[in-house]
Amino acid sequence: MEDNKELVLVYKGMPTVNRDDRFSVVITPQHYLLKKEHLAIKQEYQSRKIAASLFDELIDSNKDEYSFFVYKEDEDWIFIAYNQNEIVNFLEEVGISSSNVDEIFFVQQLVSSIEKPISLGDDKALVSINGIATIVSKNMLPKDTQFVHMSADIQPKKAVLLSKEYMLDSKTTLLLSIVFIIFGLLFLIESRNILTNGVPNQAKIDTILENHPTLSSSYTRESILSKYQKIDKAERAKRNIIAKLAKMIDSSIKVDEFKLNQNSYSAVLSVQNSNQISSLINRAKRYGIKAEKISANQLKVEGKI
Repeated sequence: MEDNKELVLVYKGMPTVNRDDRFSVVITPQHYLLKKEHLAIKQEYQSRKIAASLFDELIDSNKDEYSFFVYKEDEDWIFIAYNQNEIVNFLEEVGISSSNVDEIFFVQQLVSSIEKPISLGDDKALVSINGIATIVSKNMLPKDTQFVHMSADIQPKKAVLLSKEYMLDSKTTLLLSIVFIIFGLLFLIESRNILTNGVPNQAKIDTILENHPTLSSSYTRESILSKYQKIDKAERAKRNIIAKLAKMIDSSIKVDEFKLNQNSYSAVLSVQNSNQISSLINRAKRYGIKAEKISANQLKVEGKI
């Protein structure tokens, strides 16, 4: 990396993060699986080919979609399996929007800098055991243990780039694309009508005023302008709602129902894991959207325009 990014260590039970700038995050072993293997492999692409098979006994491939991160550490190959949707949902729970995250690192990449335990809340600590970054209970450590902060001096060269990998599923993308296209066309049609009927050239203005003397009144003209301004305001409000819903949805969330009329909107969203419901409700609140749980795996969002 050309420029050092500020690193924020994230872990379960951490305090909420309240910031709007961009930074990078370091993920603890609470959010990934690790294998350290001494293999007679020279090229990284060869290691990536076998990565999934190394985690066959630890990952249920029918339920979870995992990605794999591979790099060489001294003479060993490090294989990391992670579920990006789970990581993104966790970051949202602690107040970190994916749009603020430049890169994701794994704490194993910084293991050489963990010389003393790093405190993770009241009861957990991050330590290095035989070269593996591990989370242990503070009760297992001596009472006089001195805890330190994570060092930012060592910054790995490889990272997971959220901006490239975190995308909506094809069904949701298609639905939102259709909605945006429809409202885009409506906006273009309305804009054309305004330009055609509301801003003609001077010759047409003179003709219209001759045939319709009442239009010479500024009150009448302002009344007509006000009418189109209301239309434009309503369409902008609809597009704003759709944009907010799009930000709430990720690849683990499906849109089961979507309604939008002149004065209100509603949508029914379903999640793969019921544990995501509370996270999704909190996410909706941040966007000023009313949300409520309607079943174990479904959430209804609604509001007025």
